[in-house]
Amino acid sequence: MSLDLARRFCRSHKDIQDEKVLGTCHLATGRDDHLGGDIIPEMFKKHENSTHDDILFAPHKTPNFNVKEVRMSWGDRSEVVIENFRPSAYVMKALCEKSLGELVPA
Repeated sequence: MSLDLARRFCRSHKDIQDEKVLGTCHLATGRDDHLGGDIIPEMFKKHENSTHDDILFAPHKTPNFNVKEVRMSWGDRSEVVIENFRPSAYVMKALCEKSLGELVPA
């Protein structure tokens, strides 16, 4: 397993980093212009409400419930990416193929 792939399984107990750990997901609301998006403070009725909030769903943060399934959809395709807070077979296969590709010179 590559070091990069191994890091995706480790948690830091800092939400901004843990939202990228395999098997977690997060819900973001509000402005996103500071992240390169197009939702800007001027779009809010009150400037003080132009915030960006994240909610991290992970076993160590939300032990009182389970995220049974998360799907990623694009076009007419849909794939399960998380099952019971674990990366799906689809994700693991894609990561392993990418990691192997990084190890094999072109």
